[in-house]
Amino acid sequence: MSRRSLLCLLAASAALFGASLRTSLNSNASPASPAVAPPAVIMITIDTLRADHLACYGYRRIETPSIDALAGEGIRFEHAYAQVPLTLPSHAVILTGAYPVSNSVRDLISTGLPATVPTLAEILRRNGYRTAAFVSSFVLNSMWGLARGFEVYDDETDVEKGANKSPWLLDRRGDRTMDRALAWLDSHSDRPFFLWVHLYDPHSPYRPPEPYLSRYAGHLYDGEIAFDDAVLERLFARLRQLKLFDRTFLVLTSDHGESLGEHGEAEHGFFIYNATVHVPLILKLPGPLPRSRIVTDPVGLVDLGPTIAELCRVPPSSSAGFQGRSLAGIREHEGGRSTRAVYTESYYSRNSFGWHELRAVITRQFKYIDAPRPELYDLDQDPNEMNNVAADRSAVAAALRERLEELERRYVNANAAESPAALDSETLERLRSLGYVAYQAGPAGGGSRSDGADPKDKISVLNRLLHAGDLRRLNRFAEADEIFTALERSEPALYIVAFERGENLLNWGKPGAAAEEFHKALALNPSFDQAWLGLGRAAFTLGENQEAADALRLALRLNPRNYLARRTLARVYWRQEQLEQAELELAQVVREHPAFAEARAEHGVALAKVRKYREALAELGAAVDLGYSDAIVYYYKGIAYSETGEAARAIEAYEKAVELDPDYAGAYLNLALQYRRRGDPAKARRYYQKTCELSADLCRKYSSQF
Repeated sequence: MSRRSLLCLLAASAALFGASLRTSLNSNASPASPAVAPPAVIMITIDTLRADHLACYGYRRIETPSIDALAGEGIRFEHAYAQVPLTLPSHAVILTGAYPVSNSVRDLISTGLPATVPTLAEILRRNGYRTAAFVSSFVLNSMWGLARGFEVYDDETDVEKGANKSPWLLDRRGDRTMDRALAWLDSHSDRPFFLWVHLYDPHSPYRPPEPYLSRYAGHLYDGEIAFDDAVLERLFARLRQLKLFDRTFLVLTSDHGESLGEHGEAEHGFFIYNATVHVPLILKLPGPLPRSRIVTDPVGLVDLGPTIAELCRVPPSSSAGFQGRSLAGIREHEGGRSTRAVYTESYYSRNSFGWHELRAVITRQFKYIDAPRPELYDLDQDPNEMNNVAADRSAVAAALRERLEELERRYVNANAAESPAALDSETLERLRSLGYVAYQAGPAGGGSRSDGADPKDKISVLNRLLHAGDLRRLNRFAEADEIFTALERSEPALYIVAFERGENLLNWGKPGAAAEEFHKALALNPSFDQAWLGLGRAAFTLGENQEAADALRLALRLNPRNYLARRTLARVYWRQEQLEQAELELAQVVREHPAFAEARAEHGVALAKVRKYREALAELGAAVDLGYSDAIVYYYKGIAYSETGEAARAIEAYEKAVELDPDYAGAYLNLALQYRRRGDPAKARRYYQKTCELSADLCRKYSSQF
């Protein structure tokens, strides 16, 4: 095939657009050019999906008909790479079109995306698009700033199912996420939209539903991928039903891959070999293509933002902050070598463990990894990266190292993103008052360490930590604790081990021991907001209100979007009879997370407690509408109705409360009081007798009235 740009393919395939994309973007285009509405865009990210485990990439142990069909109608990129092999940082790259060194989201301890970094959703929304996101893991919760620009950001997980369940373990199965996305699509398909659907199922531990559990016994990771392929078929079928499939720009990719033992790594995040950074990328353009296309040049996920913006005809001035390059200019090569290079990194080992970070530059032929023992791989001859030729080809290694450093220097100050580890003076003073000497993580600009262990020498530590985490997800807390305890003995300086052990102990129902572990973690890294949240949760469970409040306030100073800290702080205020303050905190939680049903219920109760009954009824009703059904909601609805003069509705609410909780003495008492006021002594007496059966205290207190 002759050399041609993806732009030309776009123009040839999308008859709907009439002319080439760049012509349509050109403000000087002829007025006679037909006006064409910009396309709808759907971006699908399947978490933890490595490219070489899809049938369309040559894998033979799996059936992925939906994804394969998409590749057959679109453009498949053979060599697409994630910039970070971790979920939050990689999605930050996708949604900002900016490198981690610039957007400041580099690892698991990030407090989120700075407000100074623009997002793709913001840009598209300003240019007339409806925007919605449906994500399947707490790791992408809006508290890390990725929701900016989305009118709907549906990040609901099972957070309401236990205050001490580690939030990092919470996710939502792909079929449930797709249910929400399809419901939104049905009512928002009348104008251009940007819809992001995130599926999390291939993340460990692997536990696909049937029939995939049986069909893929022995390689359950593939079963999770096959399950998500079936979930996607529902989306594609709905698009066809709505007559949108041929008019929609579909992007399918992953945030990172998964190491299944390659180079000794289990799972992902630590190394930047192809197992974890080589990801699928398929673009299905508006309109049919005569046949599928394959692009062999290396590309990065950082290129998706500018590509989507260009196809959506966003003015260049609106997308000037993107650092990737639009794939509309990439070419299919029949021969020769591309000059493109892709940057990838992992600062996980540095910021969470204190070891050396890893950075790499990838060309069509070579990958250079900067480490204490540098690595160079000839990808043509050695695609599995088994033979380090850095010593034999030192000139190539030196040239690529220089290119790596030039790439990082180019973007280090872009957007002037503040380091998330930078602490203000008030926070530092608060830390000192609690006995902590403030720790400072490496600056957002990064740069290479001159010290620190080579991650290749520490992989067994990470694998043990990951295995313990998987055991915790399976509620095998005792086994997990054995591993964490051994790791603490061998690696006493690792705050992340103490933090993980604290989370495990808290899940296990041992808040006292958990608090000790969180203190250990914070002594090593007082700027880690999640450890302060953990300490606050543990202290709250122990009834230590002041320590809980101190810890939770610090978590919020480090990350004001940490709504779980805010919600728990409201509970502390409630316990301390500071009801107005509790109501204010809960009000902010529900403003930021209006679909968080239990928080809506708690806010409604708080409003009733401070006698704002009309507002209370609205919040309690919202909780019920969101599917939250609990006796306490109806009890306080009864109080609010009673106080606003709606006695009949109050009775209905109290009756629903006792239906849900037959042992709710307070609800029976209020029913007795309501019927007494209505002049129905028989019913009043009957409900009062039920109250006495359940609560001697309430029975004595109200005996004079019955």
